[in-house]
Amino acid sequence: MSYTSYPQRSTWLEFLGFPPGYGPWTYRAIPEPLISSELARLASAHVINGKTTTTGCVSLQPSPDPDDRSQDRFVVLDWDGWSFSAVFDGHGGEEAVDYVVQELPSLIHAALTKILADAGTAPLAPSAVSTLLQSSIQAVDDALTIGVKHLFPDEATLATLTDEQIKSIINGPTNPNNLTILRCMRGTTALVSLVDPKKENLWVASLGDCQAVLGTKTSHGTWDATILSVNHSGKNPAEVARIRKEHPNESECIIFERVLGAIAVTRAIGDHIFKLPVSYTTRVFMNCVPGFSVSSKLEHFLPHNKSPPYLSALADIKHVALQPSTANTSESFLILCSDGLIDLYQHTNGTLEEILTQWVHMLGERMDRRGTKVGDEADKENTALVLLRHALMGGGVDNPDRLAQMLTVEIPCRWIDDTTALVQTL
Repeated sequence: MSYTSYPQRSTWLEFLGFPPGYGPWTYRAIPEPLISSELARLASAHVINGKTTTTGCVSLQPSPDPDDRSQDRFVVLDWDGWSFSAVFDGHGGEEAVDYVVQELPSLIHAALTKILADAGTAPLAPSAVSTLLQSSIQAVDDALTIGVKHLFPDEATLATLTDEQIKSIINGPTNPNNLTILRCMRGTTALVSLVDPKKENLWVASLGDCQAVLGTKTSHGTWDATILSVNHSGKNPAEVARIRKEHPNESECIIFERVLGAIAVTRAIGDHIFKLPVSYTTRVFMNCVPGFSVSSKLEHFLPHNKSPPYLSALADIKHVALQPSTANTSESFLILCSDGLIDLYQHTNGTLEEILTQWVHMLGERMDRRGTKVGDEADKENTALVLLRHALMGGGVDNPDRLAQMLTVEIPCRWIDDTTALVQTL
């Protein structure tokens, strides 16, 4: 829609934490119900109905600059009653995340089909599904490593080549090797959920800093929140301890809660600048066209890369045996989101656990007020869109004018992170 017919106002976006001296910036005071419709449009809000689940979907990056287009991706699939959902938060470029979206679901589906066939009529062990999720995610990352190692097997091989020879091997708009290298230079997190056809078992695989929380209505009518993701970032003391143990006597392996002082996540697919010896970065990645798109300057953290890999592609897996009351009444839901949704609460001083629990209570109680069960035919509301709007308000009182500021502000940079959320009935 065109914003030009609506009055201009000024904002300092103080609720996003912009420091004094920044702004003011112009935005358009679009009234209700138009601003709500614009949010739904910009977030591509829609609902996907599967055989056993219903999933509300939103993905938002309001910046109109094509260079700021979202690198978040999500997938929702139904495999003969098995419900597969995933959120991927790409960074540094789109090549890695697009590759993972293309490869990982089919890899998991093939592995699932095989273990189901092998099991025959016998019950499927939950641990078998956990293993296939973890191994499939690792396999996708391994495939990226194999791709670059096929071109340059080791550092000794690199030493025999000139920069011009390397450039001729990896560059060119129609050269398939170019995409092979770019996928290793970019990265993505992965958050995957899988639910069996009887809705008796739920698995969540997490890699990176996306979040998953299960909301379940108790027999007392209250809502419980169970966090099913692990926050793989430099803010997690357990992750910091793991990396320091793997790299003893390297005080610079974590600097300011970032791996090598450069990247926030401690586990990801891709990001081979943190997984391969420095010579692969200086000789291969830095000779690639197009080049890096990272916020940290290479010369600042490459000297700290002494004993790679520093990032892992080993996902954490959580399995939940859904209770009979949960499986039969559909009074439960699963939230999957990228870290952009969490970031919208960063100035509220709430902990991660408090934010995720707040979501469950807010959505659950809203469903109670509407007098519908999660996923009832009578409930047509996209709960992911409700959650996104709550986040844009920072969890506070709903304010259409604040929403207009968040969506229409004229500022020469991205003002919020890519933000994706799925809310799925179980």
